[in-house]
Amino acid sequence: MANLSIGTRGSELAVRQTDLIVSRLESQEHHVTVVRVETHGDRVLDRALNQLGNQGVFTTELEQRLVAGTIDLAVHSLKDLPTQLAPGLAIGAYALPEDRRDVLLAGDYTLATLPPGARVGTSSLRRTAFLRSLRPDLEVVPVRGNLQTRLRKWQELGLDGLLLAAAGVHRLGWQDKISEYLDPFAMVPAPGQGILAVEMVADRQDIAKILAPLDDPAARVLAQAERGVLARLGGGCQMPLGAYATWDGETVYLLGQAADPAGTRLARAEARGTASDTDRLAEEVADELRRQGALAWIQP
Repeated sequence: MANLSIGTRGSELAVRQTDLIVSRLESQEHHVTVVRVETHGDRVLDRALNQLGNQGVFTTELEQRLVAGTIDLAVHSLKDLPTQLAPGLAIGAYALPEDRRDVLLAGDYTLATLPPGARVGTSSLRRTAFLRSLRPDLEVVPVRGNLQTRLRKWQELGLDGLLLAAAGVHRLGWQDKISEYLDPFAMVPAPGQGILAVEMVADRQDIAKILAPLDDPAARVLAQAERGVLARLGGGCQMPLGAYATWDGETVYLLGQAADPAGTRLARAEARGTASDTDRLAEEVADELRRQGALAWIQP
């Protein structure tokens, strides 16, 4: 049995996600203390995410605690974690994958039936660009904050719809609010969306052993393929880039998509291979997106 200190953001969703990891660790008879950490992205709510910097908006302070040794583990939504971790850190487990799609909250409407001029809220540059590509007749309204805040703003601002990640909606038990699960081949998710990352100090073999039972091999394969595209293009977590991988036990399929912020130009690429080919697949997809001009849209 080990005594572990685990860091998390303080939002209800972040704490609930961390509680899922804590439950797994406690089932192994470890004693866990949760430390809530406010990040830059939590503090600054009056600017769009892409205006706060391109890397680590929701993760830097947690990584600093890991490096300083004041916590043993940090739990992140993988889509928020930069592909380049702080020196000396590693992902010890790709854990508890949820539904990886985006969802629309819009009452009785779907994305196809929202009337022209309908106002849809999102905090994501990726969702903004892809939504404008799919429905250029809609108005996109920036909505920042945690999920509860965005849900409240949806009502307070009289928005017709709200775009969110299905994983967060599920983990908060809000499935009854979902109007539509969006096709991941059209509204391509963020790299690593729906997967939890448990970060650790790389040379802590004792921690690696503790985390091994939490690691989901399929989630690791999908995450490495998707995040490989992001890493090779040099974009940050808040850029208009999506990557979506599937694995049927034999073939890994990888789709990458990027758009300019206005959604008027789109680049798409796909590749197929085996689970041992994720680096090659990511390279192929990134190269094709680069050839189509995506770097101009996704690099700051």
